[in-house]
Amino acid sequence: MGILAAASELLELATKLHGLVPPKAGDVDRTLELREKRFRELLRHARANSPFYRERLAGIDVETCSLADLPTLTKPQMMANLDDVFTDRTLRRSDIEAFIADQSNLGVYFKGKYALCHTSGSQGQPALVVQDKHAIITSFAAQFARGNKIKRKFLPHIGRLVNPARMVIITQRPGFYPSSTFFNYFPRVARPYIKLQRMSVFDPIEEIVQRLNDFQPTFITGYTSSLELLAREQEDGRLKLREGGKLEQLNSMSEPLPPDVAVRIEAAFGVHVTNSYSMAECMALSCGCPVCRGSHLNRDLAILEVVDANNQPVPNGTPGSKVLLTNLYNFVQPIIRYEIDDIVTMSEHPCACGSLLPLIQSVEGRAKDRLWVQINGKSRDLPIYIFLAALDNETNLAEHQILQDGVNSFVLRAVPLSGKELSAERLRAYIEQSLASEGLGDVIKIEIELVDRILPDKAGKIRRAKNLIGPPPDETSESTSRVVA
Repeated sequence: MGILAAASELLELATKLHGLVPPKAGDVDRTLELREKRFRELLRHARANSPFYRERLAGIDVETCSLADLPTLTKPQMMANLDDVFTDRTLRRSDIEAFIADQSNLGVYFKGKYALCHTSGSQGQPALVVQDKHAIITSFAAQFARGNKIKRKFLPHIGRLVNPARMVIITQRPGFYPSSTFFNYFPRVARPYIKLQRMSVFDPIEEIVQRLNDFQPTFITGYTSSLELLAREQEDGRLKLREGGKLEQLNSMSEPLPPDVAVRIEAAFGVHVTNSYSMAECMALSCGCPVCRGSHLNRDLAILEVVDANNQPVPNGTPGSKVLLTNLYNFVQPIIRYEIDDIVTMSEHPCACGSLLPLIQSVEGRAKDRLWVQINGKSRDLPIYIFLAALDNETNLAEHQILQDGVNSFVLRAVPLSGKELSAERLRAYIEQSLASEGLGDVIKIEIELVDRILPDKAGKIRRAKNLIGPPPDETSESTSRVVA
């Protein structure tokens, strides 16, 4: 990178960091004004430069239309028309697929200016996402301005050149998957300020512990299951991050963060664990609150509609059936009212930390991984917390996984703590008591499997709730009450 290019990137990063400092009580909140401005710019740009959106927005006044006037977009629709979705008319899906098939291209900008990513396909079909360098810098700036204690000490603080922040990311090995993309394209001008190490969940735990003890990070980002494993190592005295006194914050991503797991991780390390909600299609969607549970929606960078099965908005405090995402900062691949089957609940109240940004209260995972029961011919969601409330009684439990293997049929896989034993009969009694308290004692069949280890999936993640049979046969499932995550 030349001197002029580096200076330009540094200026852009510093400017965005300053502009993205979150508004608090007493501040002038311009996020809604910025959202409206960027929304109109996105619509104008998409209509003018994307053949797909030119046809899609025909007959719609992009200067005055409401969000609800616009059609929704599914992943299959986007992928089937991807070449025409792009506003850069030189981009081709076949070229992008060939580029990401070569692992030597990790961290390399396609055509010198585009960051590439693919989703895991957990919703069925994988998706390709293209964004330019400006979008990557926006994602980076949002995370460090709004979701991290590092913001107090970051650019352009010269002291960080002498004593850079020490960050660890623990995911799978680097690839073009979403949680790796942020670090694949880590802005070069930021690297002198942050010393970064990447570790794989597939590395031997002894190696991870040794590297962490030697490195003594100030920040760790990883899957929830990874942080939970590290907490056990800290509790058992092999990991010594709390003793080192350097660790300031943990960040959980890609997996749900149940309250009891968060409490255990925080107790082990003595620092707060945040929980970010984002995806490849919008990596700057939210930032985990550095003080409280939940995450703050970056409403000046994205629009998140929490809706029911018919795309009608649900009130705050009520879980939706899916969300509709509009990315306001990626103009290369416009994503407008894009359907994602995450079950999201927005808080009815402002965050206790004082931020004026909307609070995402909970994210319960993909609809296709929802657990459900059938009662009197009708399907109802079954919150995993019915099981978690029971498992809280078992102090010898290290890990668990709930599988739905049939209608009203479930399996609990349970791993004991090192040196401890579990009783299948006792676990069954706890769960049956919890089910009975919800009126489900005679409805659900539960099997208990005591295992030595729960293996991650191909992406290196452990899904605590896994539906093996798919969604319920009817589309009008009635939601049971959900516990706040």
